[in-house]
Amino acid sequence: MIRQKEYKLRTTPGTHYVWVAGSCDYAHEERCSGGAYLMQLNDETIESYVISDDHTTEFRMILSVMIHAMQVLPDNSDIVFLTNVSYILQNWDRQPTDTSANADLIYTCLSEKERHHSITVKLVPFHKYQLLSMTHESAHEAMINHRKE
Repeated sequence: MIRQKEYKLRTTPGTHYVWVAGSCDYAHEERCSGGAYLMQLNDETIESYVISDDHTTEFRMILSVMIHAMQVLPDNSDIVFLTNVSYILQNWDRQPTDTSANADLIYTCLSEKERHHSITVKLVPFHKYQLLSMTHESAHEAMINHRKE
């Protein structure tokens, strides 16, 4: 059995690191999706959150959990969102246009961003970080459980 090397993220004390992931089932017409985060502060997991819904995408679910994280954290927090989804990195804080997907959620991200000291999104390789894999699994489970309801 080949053992995969575990990578540890270099962190800054006092900064909230929020691992975000989503999952989407495109095989069904109603396209159920889930989103999740694991939040860490000073290398300890302090909170987790999962959501799911029908007729939506994993991108909406990821943006939704990011908004939740920004809303529950105190004003002037330093936040680093970690994901392997380049769509999030490219769109979460860009001013939407008339044709932008998820404009409502992006506007909310922009509004919440103003409350905090600093917020960044970093793209990280999925296979290198166990916490990202765990977060994705939580999002996937939420989606599966939602479909069963």
